[in-house]
Amino acid sequence: MSIKTLSKLALSVSVALGTCALMAPALAAEESEENMESITVVGRSVSYANNQTSDEMMKQQTSMTSVLAAIDNLPGVLINEGDTFGADDWSTSISIRGFQVDLSQQQIGMTVDGIANGNSNYGGGAKANRYIDTENLARVDVSQGTADIASRSHEALGGTLDFITLMPGVNERLVVSTTFAEFDGRKFFARYETGEIAKDTFAWFSMSNQESSDWMDQTAENVRDHFAAKVISTIGNVNLTAYASYDDTHEDNYQRIYGLSQFEQNSSWDQLTSEWTGIPYQDQAYRRGWSTLRENFCNYSAS
Repeated sequence: MSIKTLSKLALSVSVALGTCALMAPALAAEESEENMESITVVGRSVSYANNQTSDEMMKQQTSMTSVLAAIDNLPGVLINEGDTFGADDWSTSISIRGFQVDLSQQQIGMTVDGIANGNSNYGGGAKANRYIDTENLARVDVSQGTADIASRSHEALGGTLDFITLMPGVNERLVVSTTFAEFDGRKFFARYETGEIAKDTFAWFSMSNQESSDWMDQTAENVRDHFAAKVISTIGNVNLTAYASYDDTHEDNYQRIYGLSQFEQNSSWDQLTSEWTGIPYQDQAYRRGWSTLRENFCNYSAS
């Protein structure tokens, strides 16, 4: 074989090897794409000292009590209400590890189904008991630590309370309950669950009427009418939820006790009077004059 032929053969081999070297990465990349598996990483923010109400805790409360009473037995949570029924928001306060919601403070975040419901202090705001009936409460998620940025609360976050409402059932049914209690307490409640009213669409509607008096002299006239509805629907890959409630309340307040000496005088009296005397100085403490008339609306839609 001549030198010229050997040179041509060597050149051909060199070109072939170079071509293979150039094609190898492309082939490897194509094979990698064919064999590649998708990996999805899902994470959620978690705050420490979390709690959640259990079914046993919910059953300890009657339908006469407010939704706030459901969390009163959780460690680190203290609910103070003027009476067993929580009929008076003026005397209601919530404490979680030193942070407060009361007449003037709102250091604890409060949401309904994870949606912000405005302020929760007494002056200019409302707590979840004005937006949810006890019978429509599924659970309460409590974060006792400093809340994370995912919370939609409007308030300073020394902890959060998320009140979760019941999801509509898949079957049509009617739920009716009647409750009678001490101190002229009574409540009538009804919830109609529609079942499937359209394709992948379910709803419920509820209404209630509640009355009670004070536990001292039974002169207070506490009346509450509550209406609520919830709808869920699935359209394609989108899940839709809508909730609306209306609360009309007439509540007679309890007065605060300012010191131990006042408490020792009569531990079962808050210094408000039960009779109208016609004497202005005395009648400024007339219980029915310490009334609050409130209408509260709450509605949201989410996907």
